[in-house]
Amino acid sequence: MAELHHMSHHNHPLIFTGDSTDPSDASYDCSGCAEVVSSPSYSCAECGFYLHKRCAEAPEEIRHPTHRDHPLLLLPTSEYRKGEVDCDLCNEKVKGFVYGCSSCEFYIDSNCALLPHYTNVGDFVEISHVAHQHPLVPINPIGSFECVGCFAPITNPSYACFDCRMFVHEKCLELAPKINHPCHRKHQLVLDLDADASVCSLCRSTRKGFFYRCIPCGFNIHAGCAWPPSIIEDKSHHDHPFSLLLKPNDPFDCDACGNQGNHVSYICSTCNIQVHKDCISLSRHIRLTLHSHPISHHFSLCIDHNNSRTLDCRICYKKINTEHGSFYCSRSGCDFVIHVKCVYDKWALYGVIEVENPDEVEPSDWLYELKSCIVRKIKEINVGDEVIATEIEHVSHYQHSLILSDEVKDNTFCNGCVQPILSSFYYCEHCDFFLDKACAELPRKCRPWHYAKPFSIVTDGVFRCNHCRYECNGFSYKSDDDVDRMCLRCAKIPHSFEYQADKPYFLFFDDKYEGKCNGCCEDSRYNEGMFQCKDCTFALDRRCVTLPRDARHKCDQHSLTLTYRDPDDYPLRYYCDICEEERDPQKLFYHCGTCDKAMHFECVIGKYQFIMAGSKYTYKDHPHPLTFVKKIYSYPRCVICQKPCQELALECRDDRCKYIVHWSCIKMVLGYVDTDDE
Repeated sequence: MAELHHMSHHNHPLIFTGDSTDPSDASYDCSGCAEVVSSPSYSCAECGFYLHKRCAEAPEEIRHPTHRDHPLLLLPTSEYRKGEVDCDLCNEKVKGFVYGCSSCEFYIDSNCALLPHYTNVGDFVEISHVAHQHPLVPINPIGSFECVGCFAPITNPSYACFDCRMFVHEKCLELAPKINHPCHRKHQLVLDLDADASVCSLCRSTRKGFFYRCIPCGFNIHAGCAWPPSIIEDKSHHDHPFSLLLKPNDPFDCDACGNQGNHVSYICSTCNIQVHKDCISLSRHIRLTLHSHPISHHFSLCIDHNNSRTLDCRICYKKINTEHGSFYCSRSGCDFVIHVKCVYDKWALYGVIEVENPDEVEPSDWLYELKSCIVRKIKEINVGDEVIATEIEHVSHYQHSLILSDEVKDNTFCNGCVQPILSSFYYCEHCDFFLDKACAELPRKCRPWHYAKPFSIVTDGVFRCNHCRYECNGFSYKSDDDVDRMCLRCAKIPHSFEYQADKPYFLFFDDKYEGKCNGCCEDSRYNEGMFQCKDCTFALDRRCVTLPRDARHKCDQHSLTLTYRDPDDYPLRYYCDICEEERDPQKLFYHCGTCDKAMHFECVIGKYQFIMAGSKYTYKDHPHPLTFVKKIYSYPRCVICQKPCQELALECRDDRCKYIVHWSCIKMVLGYVDTDDE
């Protein structure tokens, strides 16, 4: 049995393990390279110390082209601070052995140091290249590096420039230093190995890697685009082969996506279509969260000549050119259509997925898991053709059943959406618990249009909505990873809808919108986009678009209506009847038509409009359950800050307690931080 005494492990000799491995053995990390040990290797079972054969037999001294002044010595982990030294070649934290020069404080991870074939003391084999200023060294990579020419992983045979920390495939180095190209016949194109990211004149995309350039003309071709294949055949996306067509300075409209191309195109002579190279592999069928049916790619849409209407893209709401390609829903009576570019630009935002057989996709399987929050329907009645549940058991209120009622009363709020109840609702005969009918029938899981994965309903707790940024309680939907949580107002809002302000506006969500919100006159927050009108410049951010249409405030006994633009031009009327400060007539405000009062929406909504008074909260520093209250006339002092409780507070309803505390004070105690966007 072969033994090895290694300088990194003085306690015991290391025993050699041959090529046979037991697949049931536990995996161990090599102390030299920090990778999982595989045979052949050396080990000390008593100490749990393992080394790959190549790491155990690595030379104790090397010369390296990145540090030509001194030799580099092999240092085991004990001789430097593991994890605190950065490799001067790959800039990663060193995890195992390191080659170092202590006098220069120069260190290279052993994986990087042993990249070249020739690691013994002596000279490296070097080559020169006409397009690069430094010598290049052949390497046999152990770590993961990318080729600067094509950005594919480095594989044998490859080269490195240690002066530039650059790695390149041998095949990329074999590119001709100069070429004549049919798309630029005026001058030769020269290979540039030291190129930054540039726009390729052929594919029109920003690329990294090697470029062929004509500097006088500003003409640049990415090396990967210089010689495209003459024929491309991909029957999974198109039934016939495409043939290359190179025509310099000849723009064309792509029949697949409708966008303009230049120089390079591919044609299908059978279908008589001309497309970009990338459009050859367009998906035939896709599904996305914006629509309940799968949609299919068409090279044109033939519309009946008696139908004069135009089709708008359902993502950007710009006109669709039906003579070119788009994605279209072919279901009877459905005219959902979107630009190809919009699909691929918003692929992640709208959860786009390629579908092989659209006829096998059920709409309910994609958009919603329709299991309702109603656990059981205890009593039902027939009203015409509709069956209505009059008594139910609900996931949010297991202790008692809920009864259906149409007797809407003032100041009754839904425990689900925390909004005034204005239509049929369910209530508990034993508790102060109410759910409007729509909230009671919510699905337990849903997929919002801007998420690919489903969200699950949560029926309790105080939270800050990640979308409108308001603090809320009541029902919400949260992602399965618990990262994202949204209130019902944000979960219910569609991608496009008609919004009633001073007139109807058709709004759609634009994630790239830059400008001010017409509701609050502020810029887009967090670069999240806005809901903008497809016909004008009117736009609302998430906070404003979800403001309740009707609200109440203690300053007025009537319901207040959300209004846009004051019709009265008399400037003395532009004041808020709550705070008596000046009011911008171009912003959203709440108005009482009976009393002719106008109020800032911020004054009406406040910080905590969406935390319902009367709901319960358990606080770790008080023995009894607390109730959210919003005092109107009497303002007892907070037990923490001793200031009057004029805003949202928590009160103990136990007659033996005189305990009341600001919600903001409890948040400070718990370590929650209020942000500026409240």
